Amino acid sequence: MKRFYLAPGKCGALLLICASVAGMPAAASRKGQENTTREFHKTLTLPSGQTLSLEHKLGEIHIHGESGREARVSATIHAQAPSQEEAGRFAEEIRIEVAQDAQGIKVRTVYPGGGNWSSSGKQRSFSVDYDIVLPSDAKLWVKNDFGNVEIEGVLGWTDVDNSHGQLDLRNGGAAKLTNAFGGVHAEGIEGNLTIVNSNGTVNVSNVKGALDVKDRFATITIANVQGTVAVSGTNGTVVVTDAGASTINESFGTISVRNIHGNLVANSNNGTIEANTINGSAHLSGSFGAISFSNVSGYVKCMTTNGRVSGRQAGDEVYVITTFGEVSLEQINGAVEVADSNGSISVREAKGKATLNTTFGSINATGLRKGVRATTGNGAIHLTDVAGPAYAKTSFGAVQAQRINDSLTIENANGTVSAESVRGDVTAKTSFGAVTLSDIAGAITVDNQNGAILITAERTSPGCRNISAKTSFSPIRIQLRDGLGYNVNARTSSGRITTDLPVTSSAALGGDTLNGKIGNGGCALTLTNSNANIEIVKLNH
Repeated sequence: MKRFYLAPGKCGALLLICASVAGMPAAASRKGQENTTREFHKTLTLPSGQTLSLEHKLGEIHIHGESGREARVSATIHAQAPSQEEAGRFAEEIRIEVAQDAQGIKVRTVYPGGGNWSSSGKQRSFSVDYDIVLPSDAKLWVKNDFGNVEIEGVLGWTDVDNSHGQLDLRNGGAAKLTNAFGGVHAEGIEGNLTIVNSNGTVNVSNVKGALDVKDRFATITIANVQGTVAVSGTNGTVVVTDAGASTINESFGTISVRNIHGNLVANSNNGTIEANTINGSAHLSGSFGAISFSNVSGYVKCMTTNGRVSGRQAGDEVYVITTFGEVSLEQINGAVEVADSNGSISVREAKGKATLNTTFGSINATGLRKGVRATTGNGAIHLTDVAGPAYAKTSFGAVQAQRINDSLTIENANGTVSAESVRGDVTAKTSFGAVTLSDIAGAITVDNQNGAILITAERTSPGCRNISAKTSFSPIRIQLRDGLGYNVNARTSSGRITTDLPVTSSAALGGDTLNGKIGNGGCALTLTNSNANIEIVKLNH
């Protein structure tokens, strides 16, 4: 129980605040003080639909809803003074005013001097604690300062404005709760609930209606809300579990969300976002904090700066924009689009087309059902198991591709290129890096500068495909299966041309130019080099 002290020559309101924050009992605070208490009781009938109003400060409030129409107001008045006589006289001066009109019952605490009473050279303290029983269907309005408020079983509309104390509401109806410098706890609410708090935690559970929470400098914890949830917080953590469609805004704090039965909108500045099991779409945005999601049945949109994004198991498309952060996605049932800068991208198993773009970061993608377009600057690209067309572009990084079930296009500069097991056509362009292509079923076009070229056609291809390869200052080596026909046009300078396959040619074998046919001819084999050799090799089964 708290006591409130006044001193001569001081502002009573200021000293009340100090006493409340200190929270020290009277006996420990003032030696030689005498205590006294006085009880107050009044019972009235409160008709259905009317309101009980309480205006109070400096004490705790307990309110209970019960069956029947009686409203029982009980209060305990505490006073402390240097003598028992003075304490008793002071307690008698504290009044409990109860009035009734057509709107309901009004209860008010009246302190001497409005609660700022003092006497020359003498310290006094006082408080009033209420215990009120009212009909459970009544409406309730409470205004209190410097004390805890506890309400249970009031099913009518409840409006509480409190400060400097804990506020608890249990098993009630629709309500609005306002508090400051104290926590708010609400549980078992039958209707909509609005909470406005500052400098105190908010803990809410089992709400059948919608929930709206605003809080600052504290943690917000929400569970089991059947209606929608709206949260606005600063400098605190937000945790939401088992709720309807939710909108959460937080700054300088973490957002953690799980089991949302609807769409989710979450925004956090300078804090992380974690979203798990969302039965709808998810819009996630933030800055200077990581974003992660999993088990989202709808589409996902993430927008952040200076933060990592990771996600798995999305039921529709995923769209991500970020800077200075890695992106990691897997098991996406729709398309994937990522725009990143200064961060790597990793995608595993996407049923839609993947569009991946970053700078100063690598791209690693596998299991893409409808193809991929991957572009980066100054980063490596690695693509595997792509069912649709694949396009890769980078500079100052290697490009690798395996098991591409459609066409493959690679644009590179100052980096190596390698591709294996491609069922469609391959076009590759680079400089100052080797190009290695093997088990290629389609046509091949390679434009290189100052890098070697090694090409191996598919071993089981039913026919030939056009092949064109161009480079300088590095060798070209082509491996072809025997029995296929090519029209050969090969030339080099300061190098030699050799072949393991018979070529019908008018030029001398082994010179710097070779024009002729392999077999009966058919597909074009165009090889251009300078300052290096060209070699045509038989591919063994």
